[in-house]
Amino acid sequence: MGIAVIYGSSRKNGNSDQLANLLVEEFEADKIHLSDYKIEPIRDYRHSEKGPYPDDDYHQVLERVLAQDVLVFTTPIYWYGASGLTKTFIDRWSQSLRENREEFLAKFATKTAWVIGIGADEPQIKGLSLVQQFQHIFDFTGTKFAGYVLGKGNEPGDILQDAGALAAVEDIRSKWRL
Repeated sequence: MGIAVIYGSSRKNGNSDQLANLLVEEFEADKIHLSDYKIEPIRDYRHSEKGPYPDDDYHQVLERVLAQDVLVFTTPIYWYGASGLTKTFIDRWSQSLRENREEFLAKFATKTAWVIGIGADEPQIKGLSLVQQFQHIFDFTGTKFAGYVLGKGNEPGDILQDAGALAAVEDIRSKWRL
């Protein structure tokens, strides 16, 4: 089982990173910090002549993601959704759909995905819009949505006090050990 962790936080080793790291501890995982890459916003050519797509790190990151079987998207909950880094990466999937829709969707249809979202303001309730957003994304791409963990944290290290989130991560880990 190959795992890719897609870190959507601009702050390394923040709460979402810490929880994701606990999840993949003892497993081999390709840890992809989106903040380490230059991924430009999507250029929408759906209703015009196709121009040049941005020359950036998007394809490199996408190849690493698609090389794995299990995807873990981890993001702080910003304004009840995914971080800008995460959203920009996913928005660029529209480019891949235009380049080779069938191949792109066929690859994602073989993946299983998890979502980790961390927020400070009632994340188990207000983070549900994040979960729903990913559910729609995975429905579209044919990706199996295996589940999610919503945790509470603001200052670095707060997540380590969220017993529910820690228990959820351990539950996932126990399933992976089978």
